[in-house]
Amino acid sequence: MADSTALTGAEVHAWHGYVDLSNGPPGEPQGSDLEILSASERDRCGRFIRPADRVCFAAMHAAQRRLLARYLEVDPAEIRFGRVPCCECGNLEHGPPRIDWPPTDITCNLSGSGDHWLLAVTRERRVGADIEVPRDIDTGQMASACLTTAEQRILRSQQEAARLPVFYRCWTRKEAVLKACGIGLPGSMRELEVAPGRDGPIEVRHRCKAGPDAWVVEDLVAGPGSAGTKDPARAPGWHAPPGTPAWLGAVAQPAEDAKRVWFREAAGAGPA
Repeated sequence: MADSTALTGAEVHAWHGYVDLSNGPPGEPQGSDLEILSASERDRCGRFIRPADRVCFAAMHAAQRRLLARYLEVDPAEIRFGRVPCCECGNLEHGPPRIDWPPTDITCNLSGSGDHWLLAVTRERRVGADIEVPRDIDTGQMASACLTTAEQRILRSQQEAARLPVFYRCWTRKEAVLKACGIGLPGSMRELEVAPGRDGPIEVRHRCKAGPDAWVVEDLVAGPGSAGTKDPARAPGWHAPPGTPAWLGAVAQPAEDAKRVWFREAAGAGPA
């Protein structure tokens, strides 16, 4: 596409970016980022204890506004966000995000992990995005809490070095679907089967009262050791097993008339 923000009804755009934290300990968020955020976004940003978290939150949400402003042809600071009520309980705390102004049929979903972020943008349909920077976790303990019995069996069948990517493949696929539904994570992951033994795109079943029962999930995966790996949230001295991607992501959309996913690197992001 000549214009990366020319969005047709047959596309989902998936934008990846990262916040460069490689030049030593971070200070405070950039003023140019804070000035385009809403009052509620600045308030959320200020609640983070660690400076790195404040810097990443402001940079990611400012990047979302700048990208969406190109689609919407408005100033980034003018965009107003709201939420669609949760399809299960009607709660606006965790319903899917929506653009309240300007009037538009564009939908979006933002995810951040450490110094990386992923933004999915499409038209007239629910969309969910998740990105995760692999960290030192006990995959066996985590699996019992959030994977199905079949998924746990697949995880156990892997060599030790391969278990971390397989776990995160499950996690990102599940969270992308649940974010598209807007029902929140607790109590849902153990019931959602995402077939980690199959390469994507895959179709998964998950009932959504306000949406479809079938979803298409597409994986987005960085190469090993790519940019943005100096995430200060990682455990000191921990190194991912060889071949582990720097980040893993997924985008979910309704299976009926699923759109093509176009991957894009945001300006200023390193190679992925």
